[in-house]
Amino acid sequence: MNPRVMASFLGAITLALGIGGLVSPDRVMAFVGFRSSTEANQVLALTEARAVYGGMFAMLGALTLWGAIDPGGKRAWLLMAALLWLGLFAGRAVGISIDGDPGVFGWFAVVFEGAFGIALLWSALAHLPRANAQVQ
Repeated sequence: MNPRVMASFLGAITLALGIGGLVSPDRVMAFVGFRSSTEANQVLALTEARAVYGGMFAMLGALTLWGAIDPGGKRAWLLMAALLWLGLFAGRAVGISIDGDPGVFGWFAVVFEGAFGIALLWSALAHLPRANAQVQ
């Protein structure tokens, strides 16, 4: 698959996940198994979910789409996105090794994050000419 297509596809999915987190943080929290510890903390929990699952993922998706415009010329953007996904993967893998079996969703998530990270790493490091490079 073309690195531009791969990065665009992954960026669109990430952006959609982020928009979902901004629009419906309560659904995202329920999906990942979070809830506020007290009724008083409900607003704090919702704003935290909007910030991390919404704002951060929406920006990660937007920056990935920006990098997909010219993967050869915007390698740094795609590399940053790849490393963030691989950071999620590594954190979840450490959690699994310490805390034990996370269930089907947890295993799906670790594979999902690792696959996104590796695919974006490939998109960032593929040997493509830069769009603004001059042909000699």
